[in-house]
Amino acid sequence: MGQAVDQARQERDLTRVALAADIDKLERRIRHELDWKARLRRDGPQIIAIAGAVVVVGVGVVVLRARFGKGGAKKGAEEPTPSLDELARQVRELRAELKGKKGGEESRPLWMKLAVRGATAGAAAGASMVARRYAQRAGAEPEHSG
Repeated sequence: MGQAVDQARQERDLTRVALAADIDKLERRIRHELDWKARLRRDGPQIIAIAGAVVVVGVGVVVLRARFGKGGAKKGAEEPTPSLDELARQVRELRAELKGKKGGEESRPLWMKLAVRGATAGAAAGASMVARRYAQRAGAEPEHSG
């Protein structure tokens, strides 16, 4: 029995030494990975190449959009913004046109009735949104009608 105890003690000591060696290796590896200067020396060219590619793609996109794109700022400045009276007139014309098409509503299928009502509601919402944006651009507070 004494021999089994000695053998177990030796195995425990060997395991302790092996674990200490493994911990030392792990510590060296972690320190090596966390050393940012060494990592920068090692991975610097790759980092520079990736950053350069990102910059080139970004500049290319900006140049192509300016050259061939819509040119949002320039186009908005070239086209005059309609006045609030013109917008109101267009909304009235759309409503009158939609009301004129409602004449034979009883003979229409249900899906068509729903489509016309949805289009009317969408047009009204769009018109009020455009009017609010126009009023905000003009510097006035938007009027609430109800």
